[in-house]
Amino acid sequence: MEQSPKQNLPVVAACFPLEVELKAGKTYAWCTCGLSEKQPFCDGKHKQLSYEQNGETVMPYRSMPYTPEKDETVWLCQCKHTKNPPFCDGAHKNAEVTAQFEQQQKA
Repeated sequence: MEQSPKQNLPVVAACFPLEVELKAGKTYAWCTCGLSEKQPFCDGKHKQLSYEQNGETVMPYRSMPYTPEKDETVWLCQCKHTKNPPFCDGAHKNAEVTAQFEQQQKA
């Protein structure tokens, strides 16, 4: 999967959330870039998006840690456009998000 053509936008990994069971006290790393092959969790692929600027490494994406206080079943975002990360807020239904996903599939 290629990086989104729009600068600073994550890749839309899928246009639906994923139901997952999380364990209390365990820290999970949610993927923010959309490139991970272990969606919705991070596998470190965001590191390939780093670049050098003014002699420093810029990392536009990082995994987002989440540690639940209790065992819980949640719906985690895979479109990466949620306003409530790491949880799905329905952003995958937005026309711009679905158009971006369809464009990525053609590339």
